[in-house]
Order: sequence, then structure tokens, then C-alpha cells
Amino acid sequence: MSIQLSSTTHQQWSIRFSLILLSLAAPTTLPAADNAAPAVLKSNEWLRGRPFQQKLQQPLQANWSGVKLQALISSIAASQRVCIFLDRRVNPDQTVDFRATGASLERTLQQLAQQLKIGSCKIGDCIYLGPISTTHCLATVSEIKRQQLQQAPTPIKRQLTAAPLQWPQLTVPADLLESQVTAAGLRLAPTTHLPHDLWKEQTFPQLDFAQRLTILLAGFNLTFDLDLATRQIQLIPLPAQATLTRSYTKQLSTANLERIKKRFPELAIKQKENHLEVQGSHEDHELLARLLRGETVRTVTPKPGEKRFTLRVMNAPAGAIVNTIIQQLQLNVRFEPEVATDLKTLVSLDVKEVTLNELLEKTLGPLELSYQLKGQDLIITKKGP
Repeated sequence: MSIQLSSTTHQQWSIRFSLILLSLAAPTTLPAADNAAPAVLKSNEWLRGRPFQQKLQQPLQANWSGVKLQALISSIAASQRVCIFLDRRVNPDQTVDFRATGASLERTLQQLAQQLKIGSCKIGDCIYLGPISTTHCLATVSEIKRQQLQQAPTPIKRQLTAAPLQWPQLTVPADLLESQVTAAGLRLAPTTHLPHDLWKEQTFPQLDFAQRLTILLAGFNLTFDLDLATRQIQLIPLPAQATLTRSYTKQLSTANLERIKKRFPELAIKQKENHLEVQGSHEDHELLARLLRGETVRTVTPKPGEKRFTLRVMNAPAGAIVNTIIQQLQLNVRFEPEVATDLKTLVSLDVKEVTLNELLEKTLGPLELSYQLKGQDLIITKKGP
């Protein structure tokens, strides 16, 4: 089936099935890995802060064939000194063939996640790999929890400072949660319960309390709330969507404000006297903050309103329409297995001069699917209840 999608733009689209990122820096080349995982780094050996961010932008070149996923991840983490954590719901023993072609380390990990049909995000100075339904909002949830804890009374805040996180082989996560909460001078609510599990040895760089609990609970599709009156930690379901609100001390002209809104279409931005009030994902907030500081920021998210699309199809699978979009815009699509069935549904469209958001909404909305555009990733999930 061939679907013709036209867009009104002066730029000619180049349709490619893969995108190779080029870098002037020589790529780091890793030796071939086997299924023997390297020794786990100590907490103080992981890169943090600016060195961590710089390492993520350096190119990586390697080739793995018939290697277990955990061994592959451990090899990258140890060689690059970048902490990577694999969600408990992802099979660490699955056999993987994967090639890193010289793209940045961050992009390489995103490509690996895409191949595995999972997602990735950053929690502090750690890369989290897990189900797309979790990773698409996990960094935002973590930051929201961190902000909430900043409002706690000073005696409580003093005990929530950054600290390393680590545990030995065959650790029970319920025990780990208990020890983290107790060390912070808090206690778990009596109804708290985590399913029994055994985790492999893991170390992390320094993380604040909210980041540590976010990582421990995400694999159970949970997050937490702190009751200040009782100093109790309550476990609650991880939300399907999350929005972070921040203020930036900045006065922009009307023209500059409109430019920023076009550059960050997923952010809701309002000028309030001498500051900006902004709502959106943690990832977009990070990029905006860098831009406002005067740094050069490259955003690759297709911007709604910049281009208009015309499409007419009768009884075509929704997935075929999505494939046409991602090929023209050079995006990667991510979704979980249960979404694949929905994307086989036949849809009919007759739209003219619509924005990218409008096209995606008309394609996915009737199927009770939602989407997010993050960088070059189009993430499709089921709508929440």
C-alpha cells in the first residue's frame, strides 16, 4: 500500500529509513562483548554533572551479536562510566544484535531502546531504560516530586539530600525501599506493599531522595507522596501523563516570545510581568532553560504550524499513515506491543492543510491512542482512563 502525503513547504523532504548522525569527533570504539558482564563500577566512579552530559554527546561505535541485553548495557555503562538502569519488566537475558554506528552515546541508547520497543529517559545522572508508558513521563514525575519535597520543613529537607544508591546481588526491593525511607527519617505507610522480587547488583551516582525513590518504584508502576503531618511515605500509581510548572525570571519581547513558542510547541508559555510561567515536560524545560541562559540549543522536534499536510486515504491501517509521517519527518516511532494491534485498525482520512498535531490527532484520537513528540521520537501510548 502506498500513501501519498504532501506538505506545503519550500523544503524538499528526503525519505530515509535510518538517520546516521555525523560528528567531527572520533567515535569511541568498544571491543566485541560477550555475555560476561563487566564488574560493576563504584558509586563514585560514575560520571556526574557536566562530564556526564558531555559524555552523552560523544559518538560511540561498536557491534554486538548474540549478546544478552544486560551484558550489552553493562558493557556500555562500564566503558563510558555512564550509569544505566534497566527496568525490572524488561527481560535482561534476551539475546540482542545491535550496532552503534557513530551517533552520540545518548542517541545510540535511544536507538537501542527503539529496537527493543522500549523507552529511555534521564533521572539525575542516570539513564533509565523501560516501558514507553513509564519512560515518557518518568523524568517529569521525578522532578515534580523533587519540587514538592523542596516545600517540606527544613528539618525534613536536611535528611533528603543527595546520596549514592547501591545494593548487592539478590536484593529484595521492598527491603531496599524500607532502608531508603528510614535513612531519611521517614516511615512507610502501614498499607505499603511491593511484590517480591530479587534484583541484581547495582550502583548509582549521587541522587536526591526523589530520584532514588523514583527509580526504585517505577518498575512497579508506582511513585510516592509524603504526608508531612505523619512523615509517612504513601505509594501511589504512576500517572499516565505529567506536566511540570516552572517560572523563569525573564522579560521577552512579543516577537522573541513567539519564536520560543514555535521552537517549543509542547510547552505552554506565558509572559507574566518580569517572568515566564512555563508548563511541560522536564526534558523540554531543560532545553528551554539552556536557551534562556544563552546556550546554543538544537531542537529537532517537528513544530506544529510550520508545515501543513494534505492526505486522503480510504480504509488504510493507521500504522501505515504513521509510517508515512515518520519517514517524511525522519522520526522514530515508539510504542508498546498492545498498541500495535490498534495501529492495524483501518481508518479513512481526507484532510487538507492541517498541522502535524492535527494530522496525528485525527489518525490516533479515534483509536483512543495519545502521542508525544520528544526530539526525534514519536511516542504512541494508550489513553489513560
